[in-house]
Amino acid sequence: MIEVRRRGAYRQSVLILGTAQLGMAYGIANRTGAPDDDSTARILATARYLGVTHLDTARAYGDSERRIGAVAPAGLSIITKVGPGVPVRESVAASRAALRRTGPLTILFHRAADALDAWDDLRALVKHGEADRIGVSVQNPDELRRVLDLPDLGYVQLPCNILDRRWSIEDRPDLVVTVRSAYLQGLLVAGTAVTWPNLPDLERDALVATLDRLAVELGRAGRADLCIAYLLSLPWVTSLVVGAETEDQLRDNADLVRRKALTESERESVLAALPEMPEALLDPSRWTR
Repeated sequence: MIEVRRRGAYRQSVLILGTAQLGMAYGIANRTGAPDDDSTARILATARYLGVTHLDTARAYGDSERRIGAVAPAGLSIITKVGPGVPVRESVAASRAALRRTGPLTILFHRAADALDAWDDLRALVKHGEADRIGVSVQNPDELRRVLDLPDLGYVQLPCNILDRRWSIEDRPDLVVTVRSAYLQGLLVAGTAVTWPNLPDLERDALVATLDRLAVELGRAGRADLCIAYLLSLPWVTSLVVGAETEDQLRDNADLVRRKALTESERESVLAALPEMPEALLDPSRWTR
């Protein structure tokens, strides 16, 4: 089974199933599109069987919430996000209707700017028992710094991967820190098979070759294993959100999080071997579609 970690009374598995893929074709390396309803039902049932505790979704993830509400098995908790620019009450009511859930949800602002404007509206959901934990999904370290002192902040979601050195969080036993984009929206797994935004092909090829060499030297099964082991070695990381377009992908991801994380010395050797990457690559919001 997948490890479950605690932050106070809050329990969350090391692997969280991202469900953007269930509502739309998501990720630069996506080649299959969104799975159909039968495939979605099998993916969610498999997640529950493997020990995944939470699904990560959002109002902005196309049809994701509705499909979860239609086929998700009992026992899977939900993390969802307030629609960008939408009043908190309106967005949460729409999420509940789509998800067919009446109990507490973990609710995040999808944009840090909305959190700074309407944080008290989200805090009120905890007071009334509608949320078991509240937080913010941030895009960059500056946004993180701006939200860390919000009262009752219990959850932060942020994008990080083996190439991204921008992040550092002081350990807070009450704060869940969940990392998304572990594979940089699929680029790190696809390797040289796809064009990388804002990085010349020659630099991409050299980088992928270095990652492959490190995986061999550190006894990892491949780039995906190396990427996951690196992130789980960071002391401030609680969990990883990783999506899956198929059951096989989900099982592969579950296998990866059950393996040992890198040691501190191994992590330092990785950092020493990899060049610093431009922020225009690390931040998908700056990619030209």
